Formats: sequence, C-alpha cells, structure tokens
Amino acid sequence: MDDFLSTIFWFGFICCLPPLAIGGPVGYVLYRNKQRREGSVAIAQVLNLQPTAKAKQMQWYEGQLENGRLIAYLPIIFRRKIYIDGRRRGSHVSAARVIVEVKRERPLDLNAIRHHSWSNKRAPLDSFETAFNAKNGSKLTGGQQAALLAFAQQNPDSTLWLDNREGASTDVFNAPEVMAGVTSFLLHEYQVVNPSPEEIQAKTAELSQLARLFDEL
Repeated sequence: MDDFLSTIFWFGFICCLPPLAIGGPVGYVLYRNKQRREGSVAIAQVLNLQPTAKAKQMQWYEGQLENGRLIAYLPIIFRRKIYIDGRRRGSHVSAARVIVEVKRERPLDLNAIRHHSWSNKRAPLDSFETAFNAKNGSKLTGGQQAALLAFAQQNPDSTLWLDNREGASTDVFNAPEVMAGVTSFLLHEYQVVNPSPEEIQAKTAELSQLARLFDEL
C-alpha cells in the first residue's frame, strides 16, 4: 500500500511540476505588470497627467506643471544583457523616465548625456568633461555645468540627458506625438520597480528646477 501511495505521489508531482515551473514565473510577471499599471495611474492622478501615446506596450503620460512647463512620464521595462561566470544572460529591468520641457523658442545648439550604459565604467564623476558625453558643451556656463554635474553625482546610476526634441534618438521618444512642439528637453531615467506618486512628484520638481537654467543660454 505504501508503495502504491508513493507511486501516486511521485506521478502527480512529476505531472504537476512543468505547469508550476511555467505558471509560477508567468503569474509573477502578470502580477508585477498589474502593480505597475495601477502605480502609473496613481502617479498620473497626482501629477494631473493624461495617458497619450502608447508604443512598444509602454504607456506615456503627459501634462503641464503649475509653472506651465510640459512634462512626460513613462514607466518602462527593458531587457539588459549581463555576464555571469562568462555566460551571457538576460534580465528585465524596471525604470522610470521623467522628461521636462526646456522652454526655449529655438532649440539648444548642444547636448549633454550622462548614461548608465557607459558612465559607470568609463566616466568618473569628478568633472563635467569626464562625466558627460557632450556636443558644444563649452557653450554652457560654469554654473550650468556644475548644476548638471551635481545632479549626476546625486544620481550616479541613472541617465541624465539635455538635448533638442527634434532629431532626438527614438530610444527617448518612441512615439512622435510625445511632447510634440517642444524644442528642447531634460530627461532623467533611473531604475525603480514601483515608484510612489510622491517620489515622481519630487523628481519632477527637482528636474523642473534644473531645466530652468537652460531656458535661456
């Protein structure tokens, strides 16, 4: 009898193992996606943002701050390649992308990029010249360079990007209608799973204050 029950147990275990192995991760991903959608809606409500463009299964939210500055928010998931013991593996990373308008009639004739994909390995945070990959960066005043550097030092593992809206990489704006009509922008992107509305609100206020320095050069 014991042998019969043992056989039934192991037969059931072997039959149930594949569905559990597949269904467990899938269920977890669905649960996290649900959390992310609900969190994004809460953020949009607090910041008075409206859902606009949707591209690559990612939902953009846009609105206007009290000072009239346009803002765009995008919760994203991207696949990152990592190497463990010499073997390449993929991992999914959650991040928040916050973009604020630099209010200018004419586009900036420069850009400055601090990106996590290269900055951690090659660009120390000891000066603006080493921290940022910049085009015409010398057109920025010493105070403007120092402000960008200070923000990067406070957020060393994130992306900071000052550039023109027109011609910006599709990695930034994957839908042409996002922030249409804006001449220039300041972007901050950092890894986070489920940011709170208060966190994104604080990030937006800080980024808006930084963007003011570049409204006029």
